[in-house]
This record gives sequence, C-alpha cells and structure tokens, in this order.
Amino acid sequence: MSLVISRRRRADINVVPLIDVMVVLVFFLLLSGRFEQARTMSIVPPAASSGATGTPAATLVVGVDREGKFFLEGKEITLAALEKSLVDRALKAPGTEVVIVADERSLTGAAVHALDAVAKAGLKPRLQTRQPR
Repeated sequence: MSLVISRRRRADINVVPLIDVMVVLVFFLLLSGRFEQARTMSIVPPAASSGATGTPAATLVVGVDREGKFFLEGKEITLAALEKSLVDRALKAPGTEVVIVADERSLTGAAVHALDAVAKAGLKPRLQTRQPR
C-alpha cells in the first residue's frame, strides 16, 4: 500500500470558446445595427421581383423619405451637403457603391436628384428595392 496520496487535478475552465462566441455576437450586433437604419428613417422601398438580394460591405447609404428629405448614413442632410459629402467620399474611396433607399411614395424627383449627385461624384449608384408580397 502506498503512503503517497494522489491529489485530484483541479478542473480548469477553458474561456477561449466563450470569448469566440462573444466576439461573433458583437460583430452580429454591429452589422445588424447598420441594416436597421432603413426602418428608423421610415422609408418603405418599392417592390421589385428581380435584382440582387444583398449589397457589398463597402457602401454608403443615401435615404430619401416620403417628403423628399435626404439622409446620409441615417442623418438628415441637405442636397448641397450631400453632393459635397459624396465628392469627398469619391476622393477618398473611388470604388464606393452608394445604395439609394427611396420611399415608394416619395416624389421621383428627389430620388433622381440623389442618383444625379452620386453620378456627379463618380461613385456607383444602386437602388434598393424589396420583394413583392
């Protein structure tokens, strides 16, 4: 019989998987907050049965609400300030795509002004639509 008493090994908690899961959750929350902007501006995009389902990550979002007000990344902006911001962005990142989210009940002129401002800046315009019900 042995006089040496073997001690149990203390159980260690591995926190690396917990940290991995938390990082993924933080990224998910950050990305989902960006997509929530269209709802906070109370814009309902028009329906289209064809077109792309997603947008690339390197984009700017320009919104046009029902009254014809312009929004850049969720903040209200005038047309002149929008044009200047788009030109500044074109100088920094020439390949940026601009997603224009116009309310389906907005005047066409406001959406065309947004498209024109994007084209003048030399950026790539895209119109966001939704699937028909």
